[in-house]
Amino acid sequence: MTRKLLPALLCAVLAVAPALGAAAAALEGVTLRDTYPLDGQTLVLNGAGLRTFSFLRIRVYVAGLYLTERSHDARAILDSAEPKVIVMVFLHGASKERISQQYHEGEQHNCGQGECDAADAADFERLVAATPGVEPGDSFTYVVTDAGLRLYVNARLVADIPNRDLGRRMLAGFIGDHPPTPELRRGLLGLPAG
Repeated sequence: MTRKLLPALLCAVLAVAPALGAAAAALEGVTLRDTYPLDGQTLVLNGAGLRTFSFLRIRVYVAGLYLTERSHDARAILDSAEPKVIVMVFLHGASKERISQQYHEGEQHNCGQGECDAADAADFERLVAATPGVEPGDSFTYVVTDAGLRLYVNARLVADIPNRDLGRRMLAGFIGDHPPTPELRRGLLGLPAG
């Protein structure tokens, strides 16, 4: 490499480096930060996706998945004991009744064949009862740890349920075998659009 080319190459690399470090996602006018501080750790944005509804493709929310290390492997993420965070920013409003209906439809879809522990039903219903309706711009943050599941609505804690399995089930509802949409799952896993 010639001496003239080396400085030019170095300048090009330095010009691109800030863009590479800025991993924040902007989707549908929502910007998700590139890291999430949690209990003394810094989680990184693994991926982001858009949840649409019905054949009309109504834009419901943008979601981001934060992990201790990026991964495209849903099973490894679900099986990991490391903390995980899902942040949802709503683009469309919904009543408390509609939110409750979506929780129950998701549970039926993911647990319809008796795959979920019946002992978790009371904790699931506590989560449903604590979840309010939403307006565009509202956010839900699900924090999944070995200690259980916490739900923040607009940064205010509304549920703290010491049930690790419930947290895993909630996460599986986004990235497991039966996600709301395949596009949302791929986005959260940081996979290319299919």
